[in-house]
Amino acid sequence: MLHAIWKGASLRTWIGFGMAIAILPLGASALAGYLVLDHGVIASFQDVAQRQREQIDPTQRLRLLLIGATTPLDDFMDEGDAAEPPAYRVKRGQIEATFAEVHEHLESTPELRTLVERARDDWTAADKLAGEALSVRRAPGDPRGAVLMDEFHGDINAAVDKLGAVYDGLATDLHHDHDDAMRDVERTEWLAVLAAIVSVIAVLVGVTIIGRVMSASVERLVSGAELFASGDRDHRIDISLPPELHRVAAEFNKMIGRIHESEGALTELARRDPLTHLLNRRAFDDELAERFARQQRFNEAFALLVLDLDHFKRVNDQHGHAAGDEVLRTATRALSAELRSFDPLFRIGGEEFAVILTGSDASSAQLAAERLRRAVAHHPVTVDGTAITVTVSIGMAIATAAAAPDTLIRAADAALYRAKADGRNQVVMSAPLDLQ
Repeated sequence: MLHAIWKGASLRTWIGFGMAIAILPLGASALAGYLVLDHGVIASFQDVAQRQREQIDPTQRLRLLLIGATTPLDDFMDEGDAAEPPAYRVKRGQIEATFAEVHEHLESTPELRTLVERARDDWTAADKLAGEALSVRRAPGDPRGAVLMDEFHGDINAAVDKLGAVYDGLATDLHHDHDDAMRDVERTEWLAVLAAIVSVIAVLVGVTIIGRVMSASVERLVSGAELFASGDRDHRIDISLPPELHRVAAEFNKMIGRIHESEGALTELARRDPLTHLLNRRAFDDELAERFARQQRFNEAFALLVLDLDHFKRVNDQHGHAAGDEVLRTATRALSAELRSFDPLFRIGGEEFAVILTGSDASSAQLAAERLRRAVAHHPVTVDGTAITVTVSIGMAIATAAAAPDTLIRAADAALYRAKADGRNQVVMSAPLDLQ
């Protein structure tokens, strides 16, 4: 019972108990320590967490919303989908609300607030262009449509860049304030040392009680902040006593989580192809290296397929790039429908795709490749009433322990070249010599 009471005791209770034991010397030092801690360390960290929540997070979210606003407009201009204008209007409402939120919380930083206003001017100009673009369905290659899209993307990029500068300025200020908070922590530690010296003269017991309660929690807070400052985004601070520092640690952990999520969102955008939303060449290189590492450690077999849409340039030349984009999207859907959830599909070039088949030998990989070839051929694309039949040539290679990623890619590419040279719309297996 008594242990449970002390375990849930607040910082004020511990300091009051220490004062009762240490009498006046300990009372004076404990009061000074409390004031520095409550109004220095805790207030500073809470201010950092609040500014992260009210300034940095909305700014980062606004950048992502602006980037995302280009998708419905691009899709409308390319395909004329009637669902895209309402989608754009939803994005516009979110962007306007977030601009207001960011602007409201930057009263103390007039320079950055001005920069946000300039970014909002860019957004207003972009939105006006979007309104004109969405007002009428334009034919592919329409000169005015192309001008509108170029200007729209230019204004969006300008707004994103200005918000990036705002984000950098806020992050710099937050870093400085974090350093100030760390100095407050250091001053608190020095005060704790001084209180210990004074309290030893009065009574050693009071010093021991306060030191045991405070030192562990403050040290964890300091260590966690230092790890975060050094780049460890996965570290979390675990403090149970006292409850006041527990709340500070909880806010700090939330801040770290939000930063991690923002960075993760930007990283994921960099690994995705904007047209098909497939993983891109960068993600393919990383995944292939990981598969070879797992093969070395666990002897996990896999196969590589390299696919190339036949005569894709002819589609662009005869039907326009909008038709070519739709061919790519249709092929993506057809391929994805035939693949297992753990067999990743990548777009590694203009009309070139790659598939990593997990746990496949030559026979199963051949069957899977044939399914993919037939799936593409059975999904023609209709553009302006004209059916475009699409076929795909596939080169495949089986990974071996003696091969390396670039060797496997060259082998699959060589097989793909033979498939195209032999008439296209077929699957060719790499010869074992290609892997040597």
